[in-house]
Amino acid sequence: MDLLISFIPVVVMIVAIVGFKMRGDIAGCIGWVLTVLIAFAIFNTSFEVSLLATLKGALASMAITGMGFFALLQITFMQETGALARAIVAIKTLAASNKPCQIMLLNVVMGTGLVSVGATPAIILPPIMLGLGYSIGMSIALPCIGYDSLCTFAMLAAPVVALTDILTGAGFTVNGAAPTVAYCAQYFTNYLPFITPCIAFSMLFMCGGAKLLKEGIVPALITGFGMGGTAWIISRIGFGVVLTGVMSAAVTFCLMFVYMKIRKIPLVDRSHLSDEDKEVEKTMPLWKALSPWALLIFFCVITNFVTPLYDLLYKGPLEMRIILWNGDAGQPMRVFWQAYFWVLVSTLLGSIIIKPKKGAWGSIIKKWNKRWLPPTLSSIVYFCIAYVMMYSAYAPGADGVWAMADPSKNIISLWANSAAAAFGWFYPIANGFLGLLAGFVTGSEASTVALFAKYNLISADLLGLNPVVVIASGGVAAGLASVVTPVKLQQAAASLDAVGEEGAVLRTVLPYAVVLVTMSVILSQVFAVTISV
Repeated sequence: MDLLISFIPVVVMIVAIVGFKMRGDIAGCIGWVLTVLIAFAIFNTSFEVSLLATLKGALASMAITGMGFFALLQITFMQETGALARAIVAIKTLAASNKPCQIMLLNVVMGTGLVSVGATPAIILPPIMLGLGYSIGMSIALPCIGYDSLCTFAMLAAPVVALTDILTGAGFTVNGAAPTVAYCAQYFTNYLPFITPCIAFSMLFMCGGAKLLKEGIVPALITGFGMGGTAWIISRIGFGVVLTGVMSAAVTFCLMFVYMKIRKIPLVDRSHLSDEDKEVEKTMPLWKALSPWALLIFFCVITNFVTPLYDLLYKGPLEMRIILWNGDAGQPMRVFWQAYFWVLVSTLLGSIIIKPKKGAWGSIIKKWNKRWLPPTLSSIVYFCIAYVMMYSAYAPGADGVWAMADPSKNIISLWANSAAAAFGWFYPIANGFLGLLAGFVTGSEASTVALFAKYNLISADLLGLNPVVVIASGGVAAGLASVVTPVKLQQAAASLDAVGEEGAVLRTVLPYAVVLVTMSVILSQVFAVTISV
């Protein structure tokens, strides 16, 4: 009964968004209230603990929330100054005569490259897709699903780095040594040569049915195997793992270029430009229009690969670790390292290059103010729900240190242990669907890995399964959930001034997400019994 009750907030949110077309942020707030009440009434969690857990969840969400918040400012700035229109005209020429190639290059190749350095394709790409003539629904859905298979390597491989830290902290070893980032990455990349082509197929079918899928099957295979195969190779080489998304995108772009040359499909085709497009070209040089994005990529690279700068911003006093209670490990904020800070910096510096007209900033701020609240609230509240669940059944002891009084009264522990008990040897399959559920709630693969890793280790050990495969099964599924999470869908909708459309998109894409996760969990089961630690 406790297990069934624990699912009530998630079921209510899904029904509210899908069935009643409720905005994701409002549904999330309702879900948070229900989670706190259930944690108190059923899982012996005081309101004080739930509120502090909520605050910790809000702080933990800042990496994603901040990106959405400032990325919306950046895209609004580019729209109002004409920079985005100029960029769209340039992108219109990219594989303009071949829709499948255009979809693959923009949403999979470009989307993965952007997200891997900390940018937000769910905000950047929808206005571009709409400008290219795609419907609002497809302009939201395609960017949200395009980078899903390599979501593990988003934000400089944050989910893999987080898992490596968790395994090391738990004392997990490989041949007597702590696991490396490359070692953990291999467990995720095992899926990619299978899953990435399927994502490419689903995008074409979603956009144009069987006809577009038949037309684009070769570009989809090249993109899928190019992205997935490159990631698989990089994890085996073990060098540059945090830049897997960038390198996979670069290799795949080259493969697509060769294919298009062979098929005599122009990579750049200006024949589709209208007279209006040609007038837009005259308003601004392309380099100037793209300067905010170029600056963002530059700053993300140097803050991660210039070691002294990385050490300064990531560690020490600038780590800005906030501790909320006795025994709390704390939440490192790392404001000056986070990508969202550099989105703001790149926007401000970009304004010096682009030089908006007098009064433009007033219009930019006014339009941004209409956009940022719903997706920002969504991003925060779904993290808060996850953290209330994670700290359910915790209580402060005499020394003020929090401890879990009864593991059976912790919601995440209950989910993991119930799945292990019910499915036994087939636990990787159940855990994959738990990952889909957690990905829906948090909107983040990294947070899903953090939520379940400890319990996955315990359950996998009891069942004699490879624990890293089990953890990866949930992580991959959470990455595939990007296309159904209210946080990302609402961010994409906000960039089009179409908040409220996310419910319709969710109804469209949910079957695709379920099918893709089903394929991933079948692979998980195979990997769990065939791959040794």
